[in-house]
Amino acid sequence: MELNIVVVGVGGQGILTLSSIIAEACVREGVNVLVAETHGLSQRGGSVIVHVRIGDVEAPLVPLGEADLMLSMELIEAARYANYLKPGAHIVANDYIVPPIPQTKYPSREAITKTLSTRYKLDLVPATKKALELGDPRTANMILLGYAIGKNLIPLNMETVERVVEEKFGKSSHKNLEALKLGIQLAKRSS
Repeated sequence: MELNIVVVGVGGQGILTLSSIIAEACVREGVNVLVAETHGLSQRGGSVIVHVRIGDVEAPLVPLGEADLMLSMELIEAARYANYLKPGAHIVANDYIVPPIPQTKYPSREAITKTLSTRYKLDLVPATKKALELGDPRTANMILLGYAIGKNLIPLNMETVERVVEEKFGKSSHKNLEALKLGIQLAKRSS
């Protein structure tokens, strides 16, 4: 078994946290996992990509055109890193855009989603909107992760993921667990 995932977004959206939770859950379930983070680019607002390779893999970087799944916290970043995806790969994307530079033209939400959905299986998730409704915008990454698990795109046991989240967030884990479960509910509703 091999599953290549790219996790993308902008610095400050919890990309590294999301990736580390997937990796730690894999380790606890006895599944081989390799993670490669982009250091130096992950300052708030900068472009971030993390490679997560699960299964029978030997190198940490996902080759261009070989990713099975993209988890994207931001739509422009999904478009930027789409070249990592195989034809027909799955994208679980936060329905959210962070304008790169004020007063600069960038593709519209509609243009991005139309282009991505013609080449890949695209699931748009209102993760930021739902996280704000939960009262903590920092939980959007957990909504996205819950959605991907709820769609069976990442082969992880939910109990293992919940334990990792509880340990990682400590006292603030209740909001993150609530967000994770909300993501799963959103996935079930979209089926």
